[in-house]
Amino acid sequence: MHQRRNSWNIPLGDPSCAGFTFIEMMVSVLIVAIMIAVISPKLANAGHQAEVTANTQNEQIISAALSEYQLMYHSVPSGTSEEQLQTLVTDNLISSIPVDPLGGQYIIDDSDPSNISVTTTDAAS
Repeated sequence: MHQRRNSWNIPLGDPSCAGFTFIEMMVSVLIVAIMIAVISPKLANAGHQAEVTANTQNEQIISAALSEYQLMYHSVPSGTSEEQLQTLVTDNLISSIPVDPLGGQYIIDDSDPSNISVTTTDAAS
């Protein structure tokens, strides 16, 4: 007996067994939906986490440049935080004034020259 074959030369089985059942399709869709529900919040938070990391790194770069300036000139740059950052750029200690990815501004607290801190303002303020 000769078995029927499709156009790719694969033997055809019982036509009642061909394809997926509705239940199999629904289970597949449900599994994909659960995977999306689990992954989506993590992907949504990834952008914000990257901004926070970039902000922290910018603060560390500014702090390192201020320490280097203090070693070179035995003082900290004078003026407002913006003027101090511009001084660091002028002295080639940083290439440009960093932009806070969270939308705030960098604040340099040099009230205690032995403990200079760099923070950011909240974007809403």
